[in-house]
Amino acid sequence: MKNMNTQIRLALDREIPEDFVINRIGGVGMVKSEKTNNPEYITIPKRMEENREYLSTICELFKGKPVWYRTDDTPTYRANKLIGTEQVIEEENPLMGLRGMRRSLYFIDTFRKELEMFLEVYSRNSNLGLLLPVVHDKSQVIKAKEILKDYNYKGQLGVMLEIPSAVLTVNEFIDLGVSYFMIGINDLTSFTHGISRRDSSVKDYINYQHPAMSYLFNHLKKYQTNDIEYVIGGEVAENLEYYKSFGFNSIAVPYKNIHSALETTQ
Repeated sequence: MKNMNTQIRLALDREIPEDFVINRIGGVGMVKSEKTNNPEYITIPKRMEENREYLSTICELFKGKPVWYRTDDTPTYRANKLIGTEQVIEEENPLMGLRGMRRSLYFIDTFRKELEMFLEVYSRNSNLGLLLPVVHDKSQVIKAKEILKDYNYKGQLGVMLEIPSAVLTVNEFIDLGVSYFMIGINDLTSFTHGISRRDSSVKDYINYQHPAMSYLFNHLKKYQTNDIEYVIGGEVAENLEYYKSFGFNSIAVPYKNIHSALETTQ
């Protein structure tokens, strides 16, 4: 495995990066599809067109650099309020509920419509990869690959590592051909601690540098090769040096923190 410096990449909501940032970073580690002020559900044509236009713009701005599109990760409490949602679903803990790939595979027609939008953009932008969120078992990736086979998708496939079961069985995803892993520290830390960061009564107990987190990161290192890319994403800006110390390929910094992150890595 070659020794490389950790790159800085972006995690984008709906921002349009300036040239200064584009020229200084290694690409976009994650485009969050659900981040929008549009009150319509992802399948509504106007919302779908908004996603298509934004993703196309980002791919063009970062031509020659990787851009990873994360499929919809709208939690139920938000989806319930969107115009055109498939079904109102009440959950006691949406953080652990029907979101990410769980929701995509529950509402497969919606997932297919999202994939068709993605594939249209991908057909014009070879730097675009597909990232699957909230994966906890290889069966979810197998099902996603079966659906993608219907569209003859030959591009790269990535998986979010946000749940300890996914981290501890990362070798099974590699065996399925997954080559890109985004370590989502916000959810991963919450799930490892058994704490919902949305609940103010307990969120102060979360420790992003807990020894259990180091254990999970070091487990991933066992499966790091030239062909496997690991990126750390989430609220990473305040602890960049800590995350860089694990020697993963990249750190995806939220756009709101990118200038300070670049200053500290000069």
